[in-house]
Amino acid sequence: MLSRSTTTGNDESTPMTELSSSRSSGTETMRTTSYPVPPSTVLAMTGQYPPQTYRGLQDLNREIAALQDRLRQRDANQYISFKHVSADDLRLLEESRDQLRAAVRLTYFPDIETLLIKVPTLHHEKAHRSFAEETVTALTNMGVRVMEREPTGAGRYTARSASRKEADSSYRNGLLRPTGTDWPHFVIESGLSESLSRLRQDVNWWIANSGGRVLLVLLLKVSRSDQTLTIEKYFPQRQPSTRARVAAGGPGFVPQRITTTVVKVGTTPPSVQGPPVVLEFNRVIGRQPVAPRERDVVFAHATLIELALMIFK
Repeated sequence: MLSRSTTTGNDESTPMTELSSSRSSGTETMRTTSYPVPPSTVLAMTGQYPPQTYRGLQDLNREIAALQDRLRQRDANQYISFKHVSADDLRLLEESRDQLRAAVRLTYFPDIETLLIKVPTLHHEKAHRSFAEETVTALTNMGVRVMEREPTGAGRYTARSASRKEADSSYRNGLLRPTGTDWPHFVIESGLSESLSRLRQDVNWWIANSGGRVLLVLLLKVSRSDQTLTIEKYFPQRQPSTRARVAAGGPGFVPQRITTTVVKVGTTPPSVQGPPVVLEFNRVIGRQPVAPRERDVVFAHATLIELALMIFK
């Protein structure tokens, strides 16, 4: 059962200048910002994972099918990386998503023409959806209005650099951030254990490109081999102001890992290492809670074990 605790924190900050557009396959958000972000080669990890050449939809489906086969056998890296992907290539791919073998997540870096494709698994989907649904249930029981817990799901966001990304799950307060141009307050990214380095760069993308406007990111690492669920919680942290950063547009934001909780259900009895997972109300909703009813959402150890047992079922 979810428990709750009180919290304090910053109120919703003033939105930055933003520009948006939309397409039939999802909501797209363009950002105009005044802060530096990591290079695309860092976020795309092209040094560690050299991308292969993109050759069209048919070849992509073959790669997805091959990865799905590997994922059925073991905890492989869920990401496929392609180079030489033009804006027209991406547009055609987005228009043909119903022809893909899986409901993939896309991240695109136009300056280096690199596309990352995240191929979902059942366990990865169960992980992020269960945490998202339990959070919404807790907020509903507090009386939080629907508009304040607006689900933006895998909505597509486009940063100042024109880099585009889709989350696994995301939410925002639609009263404080009322347009399709607004960043989510809360994002969940999940994946198998072999995808951890990629997942951490996903966290970096959200926090850096939003200029700290994404207030909380939950990273869920699923290890099927030993039935272990690892939950990492991140807040945005403003970098110290230096002459070089001021020249680059001001101090940027980096992910600060707040807690790590490891849930093991492949052992007898199941165990939890680390603190309960606390989702601060002011970060999920973007405003201070009104006592006594509104409080943080807390996943106690017993709840985490129950969720992990369901995920690995």
